[in-house]
Amino acid sequence: KAMMKEEEKLVLPQGFTFLGKVKNISDPDLKACVRYLFKRGLTEKDIWYFKLGGITTGRYRRRVIAPSFNSKGELNFFVARSIDPGCNFKYINAPTDKKTIIFNEYNIDWKDELTLVEGPFDLMKTNENATCLLGSNLTEEMYLFQKIVKHRTPGVLALDSDMQRKTQKIAGLLSSYGCNVRLVDLGTKSDVGE
Repeated sequence: KAMMKEEEKLVLPQGFTFLGKVKNISDPDLKACVRYLFKRGLTEKDIWYFKLGGITTGRYRRRVIAPSFNSKGELNFFVARSIDPGCNFKYINAPTDKKTIIFNEYNIDWKDELTLVEGPFDLMKTNENATCLLGSNLTEEMYLFQKIVKHRTPGVLALDSDMQRKTQKIAGLLSSYGCNVRLVDLGTKSDVGE
């Protein structure tokens, strides 16, 4: 079980197995995780880029684990997504306050236009200069918001199609701080992942 005290560093759940060595995976649950990723349109290159993993036992079994790293390359968050339909808890998040981290901050160039999506699996379908909100809100007290404003980073909002009001609210807030914002029209698609 992943645990974290204030003075301790976050660690990946015990038994984390990297899924990038697709051809060498023999465990049926890990193979199912890889099949799930391919079914979602991800490639072996995506698995390597996002450092996706899985676990063969316990509460994280049959979940794809997407780790996140801060600007120094240190683990700052992870999301474990169930691969099984009908699972009671689709996502299990690391025991970290989402307001204090930026998902995969180490990949972000604050001078370039930054694409913002809701979750890690949406992030995997975007361009390279992107991050996710780990939800559908962006507020002034969030570290991500503060970094965007500090650098006056232009943004592209690509939230799910049912989040139009929240998208407009976020766009208005960023604009009020002098950041240029564009909105993605998803058309008939429900999210960027589609």
